[in-house]
Amino acid sequence: MSLALTATLAMLVQQAFATFTRGVVPVLAPPIGAELGIDPSHAGSYTALAAAAAMAGTVGVGGFLRRYGGFRVSQVSLAIAGAGVAMGAPFGVVAIALGGLLVGFGSTISTPASSHVLARVVPRPRQPLYFSIKQTGVPLGVAMTGALAPAFAALAGWRGSLALCALLCLVLAVALEPWRARFDTDRDPTAPLGLAAIGETIRSAWSPGIGGITAMAMCYVGLQFVHTSFVVVFLVETQGRSLAAAGGLFSIGTLVAIPGRILWGWLGGRYVAPRRLLAGIGFGTAAAFAALALLPASASDALALAAVVLNSATVMAFHGLMLAEVARLAPQGRAGPVTGGVLFFAQIGQIVLPPLFGLLAVAAGYAAAWLVFALPALVMGAWLWRDRP
Repeated sequence: MSLALTATLAMLVQQAFATFTRGVVPVLAPPIGAELGIDPSHAGSYTALAAAAAMAGTVGVGGFLRRYGGFRVSQVSLAIAGAGVAMGAPFGVVAIALGGLLVGFGSTISTPASSHVLARVVPRPRQPLYFSIKQTGVPLGVAMTGALAPAFAALAGWRGSLALCALLCLVLAVALEPWRARFDTDRDPTAPLGLAAIGETIRSAWSPGIGGITAMAMCYVGLQFVHTSFVVVFLVETQGRSLAAAGGLFSIGTLVAIPGRILWGWLGGRYVAPRRLLAGIGFGTAAAFAALALLPASASDALALAAVVLNSATVMAFHGLMLAEVARLAPQGRAGPVTGGVLFFAQIGQIVLPPLFGLLAVAAGYAAAWLVFALPALVMGAWLWRDRP
């Protein structure tokens, strides 16, 4: 197996498990809320806490990537995120919230870490496809959450589910160790870790060509986490489905993002300008949110699944194209830190949009919330269509 393919598969797996940690608590929000006396819509607040911590991770990770290597940072990300999931198991709301900070910090640094690894070993013409393949770990991780978290909860309760999900991440962090020396050959023990490195990372996100991708990331990442935080709760609260049934529909539908990402990466590497594809994904996301808004309370499983699939093929499938564009435009050897800068600003969307969606859903209902949140996707798609790097 080639070095590029080995790295891609390894980073795909770690990306899947890092993403997995982000959705465990939101998916388990109904049973957690029932026991602890909180509304499941507060899953959006948990997501915002995780995003706030993620900002610290993405803006500070650049120096660590250069000093310790992308593979080591990937392992550390899994350990931190797994520990964050585990914190809520023996305790209550405060521990879950504090654990969300660790989950956000740990899971988010996995993306610049994997970009740092792949940018070094994947030939540039193949990067849209290989980055997209790696990013299929995101929908795979989301699908794992929808399938495993409710299944573990059925076996051991929501507390046991948190513990088992955390254990999976810690085991993988250890299992990746044999490959570390092969990929972290670019380590610089003298790389700075202080404020200078952080400032450089922040500035890099708005450098020529990359600034447009940063603005898009703020919008699309926020909408992605609206989708992952609320679809299961929406199907439970408004349509009377069980948690297991809603989680199953969510998991099956989300798997569509895997071939979707590969398709977008293949098209972006060969036939269509990546920014045009990213614009089309914005239009598709607006249509997908509208489909959820129009979903009747008596909708069949097939109709509900179709709406989830449309979301998965759009708002869950843009990441590989985005990261490949960042790697293409970043200075040589700086793909990881620049990616961290872009993701730092993407977290602003993740912090703002999910809790706003939750508030709107409580005040006006889920249908109105889905329709209102289709608008930013539509606007961003139109802007990207006209933007030129």
